[in-house]
Amino acid sequence: MSKTENSQESSDTITFVHSCQVPITEVNHMMPIHFATVHEYSLINWSLQISEAGGIPRFLRNLEPEPRETVFQVTLHPVGQRDSYPPVLKVDFKLKLVGSSDQDILAPVRFTHPPGFPNRNGFNSGYSTPASGAVRDFLVGVIGNRRYENCMFEILTVIVFDIKEFLSMTHLNRIFGKPMPVDLNFRFNLLMNQKTHNFLLTTTTQLEFPCNKEGLYVASPYFRKNLTSTMTSFPLDVQYLEAIEVVISWMFTESYHPPTKLTPKLAEEIVKLSERIVPPGPNRKQLAGSIERHCFEELILNCEDMAYVKELMLMAHTNRLDSLHEACNATIISFHFADFCRDMKQNPDPAFTQHQMHRSSVMSRLYDNYGKSLCVHSFMRKIPPVVMAQQG
Repeated sequence: MSKTENSQESSDTITFVHSCQVPITEVNHMMPIHFATVHEYSLINWSLQISEAGGIPRFLRNLEPEPRETVFQVTLHPVGQRDSYPPVLKVDFKLKLVGSSDQDILAPVRFTHPPGFPNRNGFNSGYSTPASGAVRDFLVGVIGNRRYENCMFEILTVIVFDIKEFLSMTHLNRIFGKPMPVDLNFRFNLLMNQKTHNFLLTTTTQLEFPCNKEGLYVASPYFRKNLTSTMTSFPLDVQYLEAIEVVISWMFTESYHPPTKLTPKLAEEIVKLSERIVPPGPNRKQLAGSIERHCFEELILNCEDMAYVKELMLMAHTNRLDSLHEACNATIISFHFADFCRDMKQNPDPAFTQHQMHRSSVMSRLYDNYGKSLCVHSFMRKIPPVVMAQQG
């Protein structure tokens, strides 16, 4: 008889708990309640409300020939600036009616949403209670019922994530470029074959990047407009040679060749240079997505350096890398918020407080996310590895 043991690694979970009360007379017309779930360098904004007919706009419901049966649902939608969201392990809604002394007036009802990504319909994506069943009957019975007009309606929302999924870069954004392949095809010849290099792109520090002039002319309207037949070099208003290398490599090969170290200043130069010379469209957005992901990796490595996080957050705001901006907000809230506020008071920087048209400032957005995170309690659960004993 022999015995072997195999350990199957199980991931830890993180649970976020949000509770709110609304006067029962206001439930039917309640404004969405916003809160934020924050842990380390990941942040998700949520919108919670009780909606009629699953949130379908009233003007569309009025187009139906016959009125629908009244349906109320509790809906929870991820909102905010990030492009993609991790799947939940579960979302638990607990609804109850409480009196003036916080006693339960009716037996609470509960619904647990199955795991997965947010459900999508034509208007939004999120999690909700069913359109029929105990929760729907409970809501229909208390909303508009004058018998309970002095009571409070309480919603307890519990959201559980696999902590690795919650922090994963996989769910940072959806649009990004492919990495440089191992097997290079003919498109890389203009980039890698020095015999084809007949032109120089120069930086403000007089560094030179050799490349193929005809390739530049074909790949970019910017160069078709600015290059002449007699030119042998062309100055680009960038400081770092790596910025030229990344953008030209992308333009020739449509693959991301990452620099050895991506600083916030270098990332900003790459984004701004790509906006100048790469044609607008999905191609440019994929390069920005790759930069955003690379910056996220650097953020994880430098999350304890507040000066670095501040610089990266400002760069993300300026260049509209919104998913990265949310990650920087999460890092400040998780690791540096008190020190950040003290530093901004002692060394105010107008770049953090400057408002733009239709856009809030860096500071106001950070404070808004911090305020919404205070409405949520969180705790982690350590799950030990599963040890399987096999006898043979």
